[in-house]
Amino acid sequence: MKINTKKMKLDLMLGALGALLMVVGDLALSIIHSDKSDRGLYVREAYMIGSYQLWRPVLLFATGLVGMFFYSFGIKAMLDQIDPKCRKLRAVMKYGGLAYICTGAALHFFIGTLSYWMTVFSAEFGRETAVRLVDDYYSRFMPAASIAYPFIAILLLGSFISIVSNRTILPRKMLLFNILPWQLILVLVPDIHQMISPNITTMDYVMSQSSGNLAAVIMFVSQFIWLTRNEKKFEQ
Repeated sequence: MKINTKKMKLDLMLGALGALLMVVGDLALSIIHSDKSDRGLYVREAYMIGSYQLWRPVLLFATGLVGMFFYSFGIKAMLDQIDPKCRKLRAVMKYGGLAYICTGAALHFFIGTLSYWMTVFSAEFGRETAVRLVDDYYSRFMPAASIAYPFIAILLLGSFISIVSNRTILPRKMLLFNILPWQLILVLVPDIHQMISPNITTMDYVMSQSSGNLAAVIMFVSQFIWLTRNEKKFEQ
């Protein structure tokens, strides 16, 4: 299978840049002092005492918009790696990726607004009212925001299955750097830690909230390195 290696390498690096920008937004949300009373995405002590700076969700929004643009190049590289004969698989990945690009930034921003409203409402109305208002906001909008998750699943499973079934240019050893196993690792480690210890740490939040985007950075960069080392195999 012949490919334009220069173009694919560029797409992979742009995809890695996009995912990294998304990670920056994740970190703006998660790198705050943890407290034993913290629970879930938004009931966090740092929000309720006003120590969370409100430029952070703005940064999350900006990096999310720009990040998803560059992320789309990485998705294109994932698509181009699949054998052209596998039309159905390519179509599923293509439209799943397109839908994710359209919905991912909105989901990213929605999660960021939870921190903003919890901080603002706590200062204006007190903790109990803030939690009640944000709980209502979350319960109303989260079902709509969840539209992004099926498309994320399509990308994760499609990428993994295509390598397992030898339908891409990548060897099976590249599964070690695939987005799916790394996302599972980054999600499960905090879960296991919380089973052992009742206290949620800042690192737990960092790993869980940035898991998908950090896993994408690992995948895109590793594929760029692999393609650079094997470029001669695909010269047109």
